[in-house]
Amino acid sequence: MPLTFFETMRGELRDADGQPHHVAMDLRCESGRALGFVTNGRSRLTGTIRALPWVDGAAVTGTLVALPVTKRLMAYEVSFRDDDGRAWRLSGHKDVRWLRRAHASLTNLDATLWCEDSEIASGRMQFFANDYPSFLHSFQPWTSLRDDLPDGGKPTGVLTDAQRATLRAVAAALIEPGGAVPPVDAGTVDRVDEYIGNMTPIMQSGLRLALRGLDTAARARYRHGLAALGETDRGQFIESARKHPALQHAVAAVETPVRIAHFSDRRYLDAIGAPSYREPVLERAPGWLANMTTPDALPSRDLIECDVVVIGTGAGGAAVAARLTEQGVGVVMVEEGDYARRAEFRGELHDRTQKYWRDGGYNLALGNSVLGVSTGRLVGGTTAINSGTAFRTPDSVLREWLDAGFPGDFEPEIFRSYLDEVATELGIAHADSRYLGRVADIIGKGADALGATHGPLPRNAAGCDGQGQCVYGCPTDAKRSSNVSWVPRALEAGAQLYTNLTVTRILLNDRQAVGVLAEGQDSHGAPRTLEIRSRAVVVATGTLMTPLLLRRNGIDLPALGRNLSVHPSLGAVAMMSTPGTPWTGIPQGYHVTGLGDPLCTFEGVSIPPQFAAGVLPFHGARLTEWMNRWAYTEQFGAMVRDTGSGSVQHGPGGRTLLRYTVTPRVQAALQHACAGLAELFLHGGAEAVALPIAGMPPIRTLEQARAVAETPLTPRQFRMMGPHPLGTARMGGDARTAVVDFENRVFGTRGLYIADGSVVPTSLGVNPQVTIMAMALRVADAIAAELR
Repeated sequence: MPLTFFETMRGELRDADGQPHHVAMDLRCESGRALGFVTNGRSRLTGTIRALPWVDGAAVTGTLVALPVTKRLMAYEVSFRDDDGRAWRLSGHKDVRWLRRAHASLTNLDATLWCEDSEIASGRMQFFANDYPSFLHSFQPWTSLRDDLPDGGKPTGVLTDAQRATLRAVAAALIEPGGAVPPVDAGTVDRVDEYIGNMTPIMQSGLRLALRGLDTAARARYRHGLAALGETDRGQFIESARKHPALQHAVAAVETPVRIAHFSDRRYLDAIGAPSYREPVLERAPGWLANMTTPDALPSRDLIECDVVVIGTGAGGAAVAARLTEQGVGVVMVEEGDYARRAEFRGELHDRTQKYWRDGGYNLALGNSVLGVSTGRLVGGTTAINSGTAFRTPDSVLREWLDAGFPGDFEPEIFRSYLDEVATELGIAHADSRYLGRVADIIGKGADALGATHGPLPRNAAGCDGQGQCVYGCPTDAKRSSNVSWVPRALEAGAQLYTNLTVTRILLNDRQAVGVLAEGQDSHGAPRTLEIRSRAVVVATGTLMTPLLLRRNGIDLPALGRNLSVHPSLGAVAMMSTPGTPWTGIPQGYHVTGLGDPLCTFEGVSIPPQFAAGVLPFHGARLTEWMNRWAYTEQFGAMVRDTGSGSVQHGPGGRTLLRYTVTPRVQAALQHACAGLAELFLHGGAEAVALPIAGMPPIRTLEQARAVAETPLTPRQFRMMGPHPLGTARMGGDARTAVVDFENRVFGTRGLYIADGSVVPTSLGVNPQVTIMAMALRVADAIAAELR
């Protein structure tokens, strides 16, 4: 098991004149194996050092060699640079004596300080006994984030040959070819294998376990593995496994990636007329891109200084950076992903999800439901891969926050100034009716029949021409996501942007944020380390990643990672009597209000066939029929405002582990949403409606539609997404129930702020990007005032 812990060493070193100097180090130790750390391990150290008058809060990197049993030795070696760029190092050792003075030998470090190979000072540092409680509490089974740094290459397969053979047999039983649907072949298996390679370790392990379980069950029944069975036996086995309590979840786990991979086959997409998005895009690089640096332009280790370093370039980080830079603050932005521009937002949608969606877009929350939570991993964050819907913060929500003790500038009349600025920057306007697609007429007719209000949604894409690719990156730059709006604005004002670098360490000097360490690799795989020293640090890595980054850096507040809210969302697919072009038009351009449960919001959704195949509730011949007639389909969706019943933690490999519970109240709203979607479509002229509920046959009558709201169902039957995650570092007035104060400062620290969706205290009931940006502008003003 991997291991991480934190320790603080303090003491006095004397220079050549005998003058004492106080020295303090705050260190994080990361070991790949806990047992190895105890016996003969070599671990990585990162942290900060204060050794006046030479350095104050410099970033250190180095190693700890822990041989307390075999050689009774623990040796420390760290290096750092001063403000003049000179190379320093501190070396020391603990001479462990288990039979005599064990306590003292473990807590005392004999240390020597060097500059450019010249000895400057030496003495002793101590780890004090009263630090033991926090020291022991810091031990966590985490993997160093360094191990998870992207290598810049294309993901490779992770399945063994035997697993691939089993996978192909299962896939062949799951997909019935016919018409436009080709048979399963090696290409299907290759795409699934690549897809799995991008998943989190826990998802990978789950799929391997599912394959192993199915193969073992087949051997118990037929004395042969699935790969050796004939077509009839394979089909009968999979059908029986769907009904088996222990195997049905294994089939479901494998079936979703198999469907997505198989229906991403270009032969199928060409046969139904789906576009390929291969047309080249030519664009001139703007001048402000000169302020962007990639790892290829960095030396192996570099040091820069600024006023504020902003980690992340999504809705919050980019808005903070632009606002601060325009107020004369020196800002450096650090982004883990690429700066993808129009030319990169081309090609197969499957490939783009693997490249720009975190974990390939396949991160499921563990709990009583099947809930996928997708976020972006590129400049612009999730704003670059969302639908562009841009609602203001509802006044009712702001009043809820005021009732909870929030300050007066959250009064709707006052907070409106921030919302107005966001609206101006994003060019928010209602969707152009020319690009709404025929689904708007269908849903409008259904809404009229039900007495509901309907109309175009407000969006941040005034120049949209309806290419239908919003969530895969806008190829026209019409959508004013952060990569098109706030980031260029910040760069034009003088901010610096470093891409493809992961911040692995927030540098804290006596709880004061003094910078970050960012690491990555150039295009040849050579490691690059960038130390950024700053007066303040803004964490804006998103609701899922911010809690993990803070915990990796010793922040341990009770509410951190808790209170996760999402908008459980689902979509219905309607079969119409005439063909259309479901892959064009604005995917989320229309909405309906005043229909059914007050927790429900009805908004457009349009999922390409290769991804929609993963949620259709049909199997075998019926699935093939619907996939063959995809040009006849239209889609619409709904989302539910929840109450924050999830959490974010470290999982295997140090990656994101989500937990989420669908409450009975949310499930009731989901059922009402499904009933409402079916009624809207049937009143609008649909022949049949497929709802994202496992085991649910097509809905063909209004009576069947209304019955959905009262049908006994379990949360796990719903095929949902969980967009708009919020709340895992929420704002509040008490460190026992919140993570940041009302100025977005992390409790117990100085100069460390958060500006992303994690600080939003409750679910909003509307798409949150405008709210996140408005709150970011507010904290930017507070930071600027603090730095003056």
